[in-house]
Amino acid sequence: MLSPKSPKSNRSPLLFLSERIMALLILANVILVIFDVTYIQFRDLYLKADLNLQKLTDTPQEKYLQKVDKLQEELEKKGLQSSNIENLLEDLRLSSIQIFINRPPFRVIDNYGALAKIKQRFTTHLGRKNFSQAVQVFWQQDYLEAQGWQSQLDFFNEQIRPLMLLYEPQLGYDLIKGIEPFRDSQDYLIAVNELRILLERQGLEAAEIELLLKNLRNNSTELIDRDYYFQIVNQVIVLTQIKYEIKQHIYSQTINSNIDIDLTPTLQFLQSLNWLQYLAPDILWADKSSKAAFNIFWSRQHLETYQWERELDFFDKNIKFLMQSYYFRNLDTNGKFVDRFWLVDLPWMAIFWIEFLLRLLVIIRRRNLTLWVAIKQRWYDVFLLQPWLPELRMITAFIRLDKVKLPNMEQLYTDIRFKLIRSFAKEITQVVVSGGIEKLQKNVSKGSLKRAIFESKSKPDKVYVENKDSGKIQEIINRLFQVTACQVLPEIHGDLEDFLHYQVEKSMQQLSIYRGLQKIPFIRRLPDQIVNNLVTQISSTITTGLQKAYQTPPDAVSIKLRQQLVEHFSSKLVSELQEKQTFDEIEILIIDWLEEVKNSYVKPNLKSSESTIPKIVPTTVIELKAENESKNSE
Repeated sequence: MLSPKSPKSNRSPLLFLSERIMALLILANVILVIFDVTYIQFRDLYLKADLNLQKLTDTPQEKYLQKVDKLQEELEKKGLQSSNIENLLEDLRLSSIQIFINRPPFRVIDNYGALAKIKQRFTTHLGRKNFSQAVQVFWQQDYLEAQGWQSQLDFFNEQIRPLMLLYEPQLGYDLIKGIEPFRDSQDYLIAVNELRILLERQGLEAAEIELLLKNLRNNSTELIDRDYYFQIVNQVIVLTQIKYEIKQHIYSQTINSNIDIDLTPTLQFLQSLNWLQYLAPDILWADKSSKAAFNIFWSRQHLETYQWERELDFFDKNIKFLMQSYYFRNLDTNGKFVDRFWLVDLPWMAIFWIEFLLRLLVIIRRRNLTLWVAIKQRWYDVFLLQPWLPELRMITAFIRLDKVKLPNMEQLYTDIRFKLIRSFAKEITQVVVSGGIEKLQKNVSKGSLKRAIFESKSKPDKVYVENKDSGKIQEIINRLFQVTACQVLPEIHGDLEDFLHYQVEKSMQQLSIYRGLQKIPFIRRLPDQIVNNLVTQISSTITTGLQKAYQTPPDAVSIKLRQQLVEHFSSKLVSELQEKQTFDEIEILIIDWLEEVKNSYVKPNLKSSESTIPKIVPTTVIELKAENESKNSE
């Protein structure tokens, strides 16, 4: 168990519930600490999640642009004289105050964000210093009529719409880490938005297209050549990915860009399958210029040749997110990266301190302990009270959760222990049993069984052992006769009668007189009765006779005859067993039986190497025994 052993106490349900709630709060704080520590590493994942979330819902900027599109559609159909125009303009004036002044949804609200650029462009276009007045005047019917609604909407679509479409990460935790979007990459994306809008409205023949493309080529060169400093944290990885994406896209399209580097046969094969540009693009495009690739990409000829819609879709799919993932991290007064986690952690620290002090007071009063002893009893709570290494709070969380059985791991610990014990016991048993069977097979194959049984008979100098062993064999045989006569034969009396009846009747059928009697009508049943009586007498003699012989109190003659029978039977049995062919057959049967036991009961549950005992065939047994006997004779 993780928690230190504490004396048992009758805790009230309310107190136990409060301890559980506190343990869950500590766990929540540990999760927050882990999120804070790993935030920089996994920020790209959070950024993608935020992008996908914004795609699923209409942002305030998108709703505002939908109102502008509705106004433009109404103007193109009916002009300024339409009865709906004033309502649409009134809605836009109210929405402008809401989105630009009262509750701006823009992430960056300083002088470098999209909102600042929108305000600057509106005030410059209308010649007013106050943005609120400028945007209110812009959406007046009189102003649109005097200046021409078509030119004013062109200004909005070409100058304001690209800024409204700019994605600014809505990750609130960026503020805690001092993260801001990288301005150069944001300006780059604004220029791409402006280009797309102009292409959608006027196509490649627009006069402003060449100026926009030139600006994008210059921005690309500056993005690659500039000296990055350490506050742009992810600049190396992102810039490298951008370079390879644009080089692979451009140079794989250009017909004359043959690979002028020496490739190994394997790489040549991959290149022939067009796989190398996906598996190892750095090999193909390492000597190619990314600046030249951008210059080609942002050219009128390239966009016309490869269709600007498809090329801009490639940019949105492969490069846009990399541009969006660029970020700048501010420094604090000590020259270190800003980290305001202490602001988030401050309420948690207050809760932990209050709970810790209250617990100390309760322990001191109830148990009459000193302050230091009470602190030592709650040593694991000290990790909650320090802000320098919040990761250590995991120790406290594990202990507190274990104390309140969240979850209850006792049954799991018990199951694990028993499973381990059973597993080890099973493996050990299988290994021991398998090894023992294999050892026994070896000994039997080498003649150990025969030597163990008959060794005393072959060595006359061990008279004591011989007599002792002989007595044991006779005693065993005597016991076998007794069990057979008194217990086995009476139980199989019916089966024995059936067997004898079949054998006797089969023998009688061979006699001509027996077959003749069966043909005489009145005495045809006589042979069958004779057979039945004969079988009954024989079976009774075998079963009940032998049983009575053992159960009747023996006299001197009976004892002598029984001993003589056992001695003659045992000596004859040992003599026959000593015959080479007989014992070899017994050895083969024993080895085969042991192999079947091992394969049926041991090996199915034991994953081990092949058995070290080869399959013994009769000739092998004979050869082993012959070799052993020749060594003994020497």
